[in-house]
Amino acid sequence: MSSNTITLIFCLGGLTFLVNWVLFLWFNHQKLSSSYFGNLSLVKTLLIYLLLSSLGVLSMGVLFVSALMLSHG
Repeated sequence: MSSNTITLIFCLGGLTFLVNWVLFLWFNHQKLSSSYFGNLSLVKTLLIYLLLSSLGVLSMGVLFVSALMLSHG
């Protein structure tokens, strides 16, 4: 299995998670900005999503690459 394929899988997984939390923040921007803390709440939520997305990218990347290596030898 080529290292370019493995790198592509990790990059696509990362882009998927990034698009996911950016869209979620965009849809919930009005609710987050109208809270008591305003922009601080938005930044805190952004950092939490970034942490969760990073963990998701790493775990799903390992899972997908393991499945790919298992199926293609």
